Amino acid sequence: MKSKYLSAAAALLCVAGLAACGGKGNGSIQLGVNVIGIDRTGLVLQNNGGDDLEITGTSNAQYFFKTLMAPDAPFSVTIKTTPDNVSCVLANNTGKINYYTYLQSTVTCTPDPYPLGGTISGLTGSGLVLANGAQTVGVAANGNWQFGSPIGNGSVYGVTVLSQPTNQTCTVTGGTSGNGSGTIKADKTNINVNLTVVVTCK
Repeated sequence: MKSKYLSAAAALLCVAGLAACGGKGNGSIQLGVNVIGIDRTGLVLQNNGGDDLEITGTSNAQYFFKTLMAPDAPFSVTIKTTPDNVSCVLANNTGKINYYTYLQSTVTCTPDPYPLGGTISGLTGSGLVLANGAQTVGVAANGNWQFGSPIGNGSVYGVTVLSQPTNQTCTVTGGTSGNGSGTIKADKTNINVNLTVVVTCK
């Protein structure tokens, strides 16, 4: 069901019952939800187990259920479906609807995190430090490596050599763009999809 976005002024008219706002039912108040952190489609909310509200936007906004509610009627906003590789949580999502509570519900979404790393070969010296933005990791031996903190799905990364090892020069390749950079991907069939950055030292 397509969501309906109202301006604050229009929402107040709905609450006051001064105008018909296009909703169905015998009530006069339109229940709204504050959506935060969404960056993709696929989120569907429900009120009292029905009245599906599909969140079609990809930015912070207010959305409203189509069914109008009577003053002091109980509401319970729940999540029916979430986008792939995203976690969403609700707050202030139950109560009785009135002028003060019709827009109290909030859903906050964050991308699921995934590790970023890869392999290193040819390392004989000491002091190699790799960086991805503010994240750094010291690498002391050949083999597998990864940053200590995972990165949100869909985030852009770019691995560089922050500090070269003694008497060696290391280069970075691989990743989804081939040069140590790319975008974090979620792949349930390949948990190592983001561990493809290659560091070669000579």
